[in-house]
Amino acid sequence: MKTFLRLFLSALAALFVSLLFSLLFLRLAERSAADQVLLAVIPGAALTYLFFSLSKELERSGIPTLRLKPISLPPPQEYAAALILSLLFFAVYVHFGLQFNFGADTTDNFLDADNTPWALRIADPEGHRLEMRGPHPFAYFILRPPGRALALLVSDSTLAAILLNAFAGALCVFLAWAFIKRQSNNGVYALLIASLLGTSASHFFFSAVVETYIFSAAALIGFALVVQKNPDSLRAPLAASLLTFGVTLTNFAQNFIVFSAAQFSNAQAGKAALLRIVRFTALTLSLGVVISAVHAAWYPSSALFFQISDAGAEGEFSISIFNEPQWRAAGRAMLLARTIPLYTVVAPRPFVFGEEVGNWLPRFNFFKIVPQTYSYAAYNGIGQILVLVWAALLLSSAALFLWNLIRSRKIDLSLAFLLCLLFNFILHLNYGYEPFLYSPDWAYALVFFVGMTLAPLSKNRLLLFALLVFIPLLAWNQIQFLQFILNTIAPFRLGGG
Repeated sequence: MKTFLRLFLSALAALFVSLLFSLLFLRLAERSAADQVLLAVIPGAALTYLFFSLSKELERSGIPTLRLKPISLPPPQEYAAALILSLLFFAVYVHFGLQFNFGADTTDNFLDADNTPWALRIADPEGHRLEMRGPHPFAYFILRPPGRALALLVSDSTLAAILLNAFAGALCVFLAWAFIKRQSNNGVYALLIASLLGTSASHFFFSAVVETYIFSAAALIGFALVVQKNPDSLRAPLAASLLTFGVTLTNFAQNFIVFSAAQFSNAQAGKAALLRIVRFTALTLSLGVVISAVHAAWYPSSALFFQISDAGAEGEFSISIFNEPQWRAAGRAMLLARTIPLYTVVAPRPFVFGEEVGNWLPRFNFFKIVPQTYSYAAYNGIGQILVLVWAALLLSSAALFLWNLIRSRKIDLSLAFLLCLLFNFILHLNYGYEPFLYSPDWAYALVFFVGMTLAPLSKNRLLLFALLVFIPLLAWNQIQFLQFILNTIAPFRLGGG
């Protein structure tokens, strides 16, 4: 069959399926003219590519068969320490999760987290009726099945959400260990870097406070692990990237960066690598669009990210930095320059807002704006020492990275992680209120950049000892940070608001 005819028939079938599905399940006739066009064209284009790719596969290989490869697990002694470490983090996350997610409406109080509605969305019997915004294309499909299963098991939907959230945080620790272990071939070093990620302010906080971001972090780390193991594969990265896409749409950009870097890490990479990148991108976006449409039909409360009417709601969270006064634009940039490399790992003392926010409970943020002035959360006590040590570690890693890049002129995943940090900096210059809310989206990249860059020194006893001292002190700082919030809200909880 000629390519043009196959493409034409694929487009015809896709348009028919797209229109029929939209009419039957997505209320096509009730939408605006612009939304009707988009609802027909975008899923139609996605299905066209999928039908066309499938027809090519059928013509070349016949009906594809599902070949299940046996899973070969390493001996238990290889991952027992990492499993114990993850369980320890799980217990700590659950301990704090029970204190932060106590049933009352605390939306936006804890560093802008929507923990109350997300706990409902994940596990409450009626949680699927809450609006699901476009940036989370099919989050219900990913989060509700395990959330509801846990709720049935423990007979408490809030507890189920807390347990699932803490499990995602513990899973991040285990996956980080696997990634660094494969990179450094040093189990002790891998445990320390995994502990660094689990103890970071970002993961410590969002593994306790229910939100989507720790699930995004698990998906992003899982994708990096899959690409590290199978740089030339397409199926495994595709499946992992769909999880990332489904939880938080914009994080697919990080998958694209990591996948592209893996393809060009080989000096002989050429046309084949470029074609894999194009195919990976097209398949992820096409399947993502189709699954999003099915998700919106299954859960009518879900918005479609490619609909004008649905996407317009995101304007509430957007900032046009170029239209802001100079002091606000510079202040926002400085806030991100502090949040991404520093606040993400070492928690400062947050600002506390009381009656001025019009809520029954105090509100916490890492910045404060008054006319003509941005103020930033500062460090006190042991935090002042820890942030200096972390900054020195970051600068040393950056210097070593530049030296290796100049010397070898080779692309690897450490460059990809650096680009992921840059992507998040640019994105959040114009999106979001409290940048720390999104920190799990880049915490893995920051810690992995340091872990990969210092991997050649993984057997250096001085480095291992420094990490062994730094991490428990960092954990103490984060506990003090969480305890400060809990102590501040205690009188309000006891007083009933």
